[in-house]
Amino acid sequence: MKKILLCAATALACAACANKDGYTIEGRIEGLEGKVYLLDEEHNAIDSAVVKNGSFRFKGRTQEAAIRMLRDARGEGATFGALLILEPGRIVVADDPENPYRKLVSGTPSNDASAAYGAASSALVKEYRDPETDQERRAAIEEEYSALTRKSVEENRDNLFGALILAQELGYELSGQELLDEIAAFTPEMQRTTLLTQLREQAEARLRTEVGQPFIPFEAPDAAGREITLSSVVSANRYVLLDFWASWCGPCMGEVPHLKKAYDAFRKKGFEIYGVSLDKDRDKWLTAVEQNDMQWMQVCSLEAFDDPGARAYAVQAIPSNFLIAADGTIVAKNLRGEALYEKLAELLK
Repeated sequence: MKKILLCAATALACAACANKDGYTIEGRIEGLEGKVYLLDEEHNAIDSAVVKNGSFRFKGRTQEAAIRMLRDARGEGATFGALLILEPGRIVVADDPENPYRKLVSGTPSNDASAAYGAASSALVKEYRDPETDQERRAAIEEEYSALTRKSVEENRDNLFGALILAQELGYELSGQELLDEIAAFTPEMQRTTLLTQLREQAEARLRTEVGQPFIPFEAPDAAGREITLSSVVSANRYVLLDFWASWCGPCMGEVPHLKKAYDAFRKKGFEIYGVSLDKDRDKWLTAVEQNDMQWMQVCSLEAFDDPGARAYAVQAIPSNFLIAADGTIVAKNLRGEALYEKLAELLK
């Protein structure tokens, strides 16, 4: 009898575990045929399902919520795609009757929250872009969008969607300490997720690159393949602007005239720019440098945001820059437009 009871208890424990970690994805998409693939963030296929009369179903287990993609082709030529948060529970994917290019994903806390945020934010963006919307209303919409984003984080501290919104919408504008404080407000279980663990590492790196902190040395190759250390440039000048940019970044290229103005005005007074391109294409990087007459120091590892310097300085968005004094102290950061010229004029008067 004891043996039977023990087996029964074990079976119940296993069933409870499966229920806790188990998920299903059920979809009904008009006109869909063939197969649907479940892909990870690197577009690797995790699973596949046969489509019957537009319907498909996935079933499995997951130890941690994660971003996943559904597509009807693994490479080019896909006609169906839907982004979802894979987590325990029943996830439902369906056509959006108001937008044939978008799919509705619902059924679990993260996906329900994502759908609600998507609907509300899309409505605000649509109104903002309406030619008949005046400037006063646009300013109000910007405030409403910001409030919606913060509210969505606050209401979803116990699921992955809240962490995603923090990382994607708010993370760029917060200081390192502010970001750490936001992470600490999530549930202990969420704080252990890969996303918030990585975000915490970024926040801690950001703390090390705040104004007043010593610069972090690294090196990268120039166009000739020579490794140029940031330390050697800092030690040879009164002020160095560590500038992260890329040829494909419109705002970065928009900063070039301001960089040129500051460089031409102050380089003879001890100012230098150490430009770090986050390009992956060597030709595009060098073409941009030549066509825009960017005559200052240029390096590029061709690793995009995996560049050693970008990782060291917790760069998540570009343009991004850090002004470093000769003693190695970071004295300013993210100087855009005329702000760079004005800061240098103050320091080198």
